[in-house]
Amino acid sequence: MDARPVSILTVTRDGLFFTRLLADRVRATLRDRPHEIIVVDQGSRDGTQAWVRSQPDMRLVVQRNWLRRAGHRHGEAAERGARAARHDHIVLLDSDAFPVADDWLATSVDLIDDARPIAGAVFRSPHRGNPHGWYIHPHFMAFRKSDLGGLVVLRKLRGEDTDTGEEATIRVLAAGRGVIGHEIAHSRDFDVGHPNVPTVAGGVFHCWYTSRLLHHEAEVVRETQGRVSRATYLEPLVAKLKAAYPSV
Repeated sequence: MDARPVSILTVTRDGLFFTRLLADRVRATLRDRPHEIIVVDQGSRDGTQAWVRSQPDMRLVVQRNWLRRAGHRHGEAAERGARAARHDHIVLLDSDAFPVADDWLATSVDLIDDARPIAGAVFRSPHRGNPHGWYIHPHFMAFRKSDLGGLVVLRKLRGEDTDTGEEATIRVLAAGRGVIGHEIAHSRDFDVGHPNVPTVAGGVFHCWYTSRLLHHEAEVVRETQGRVSRATYLEPLVAKLKAAYPSV
């Protein structure tokens, strides 16, 4: 099968290091595949917007969020970026996710068809609005732009009963279709001492918690009984990533 042109999409806010890392690793794995990288920025003040504008294969979409909890608008921002995509095949990555395997697109976006219209990382969680107990998580979700607004909905429609992007899995399964799912496993390559994060699925690494630690650290510390904080998790993880990818 020919490699499909792809739009790589991410949503960020004050995550310049991770945005640079995502772009670097995407470029390293795409080789000659036609592509674009779309960054939807939710008001960064760390130089992200200027850096994205300087990159020839990247496009910036500025999404202003005036709510205190801007992270809750992630799905709407992702949908805006997807509507701006130039290619029909789109891969949504969290800003702190990036590919670590050369075949990550061959085992996801290149396999998408009418029978299996979405692909990505399988996240298992018992949300009340989802009878299946699992869904393709939006930190790594591949889909077609032509399905956006139909089978694929990224925004939250059921309040706290579902997560961002979870509606897509619910709709696909309700339509009698399937998914191309990759199980999430703890990453040993960048182990920082936490038993569950960071992770890897389908050749995509995900840090988890990064944006929330930057903007709502106290919340994360409470939720994780102090095991995840900037000092205990994010800072040592960033140090390991910088050592592994010194060109970023």
